[in-house]
Amino acid sequence: MIKQTFYNLPETKRERIYQAIKAEFDRVPLDKISINSIIKEANISRGSFYQYFDDKGDLYDIFADRIMDSIKECFTNTLVKYKGDLFATMEEVMSQHFTKVSQPKAKSQMQKFVPGVSVNAKSILDRICERSITYFNELIPNIDTRKFSFDNSPEDIRILFEMLMSISKNAIFDVLFMDIDTDEAIKILNKKLKIIKNGCLKKEYRED
Repeated sequence: MIKQTFYNLPETKRERIYQAIKAEFDRVPLDKISINSIIKEANISRGSFYQYFDDKGDLYDIFADRIMDSIKECFTNTLVKYKGDLFATMEEVMSQHFTKVSQPKAKSQMQKFVPGVSVNAKSILDRICERSITYFNELIPNIDTRKFSFDNSPEDIRILFEMLMSISKNAIFDVLFMDIDTDEAIKILNKKLKIIKNGCLKKEYRED
């Protein structure tokens, strides 16, 4: 877990450490990451590194936080754009995210997170999903639930979002690590979203 001491650092120093970690991930996968290279690039001591992080696994969280910040801003703005329509928001946000992760440089960097990770370790995608669900709890009051056919309790809305995040995560994984064509992955994802959407909406609002 990233320690609070890291978040207490001045923004400029946090950014310097982040850029050093990013540069190391650009160079090698997680199992070959050199803490010495990171602390040298960030101009911090080894002792300081362990004041901020427990181990290399925390470096996942650095990237998960950055990606989540970007998704949060995009999701919030898109939800406003579509007046609380959760499904329209998911489609647009995921389409934008697919475009980003399918770029050669971004795809190569994300692929480096997999080698060397133990079976029990959580992938960066899992961590992003966890953060997304936590953040989503703040957005529940802004979701337009009037068209839903089920109980509109916060718990039910949260479960729905977990389902949407699960299929989205799997689609991104297919693009990054299973060599599935991006356009095909988006097409399949949108079909799944439509099936869930029609299952959630009242009959008069369902799509053919």
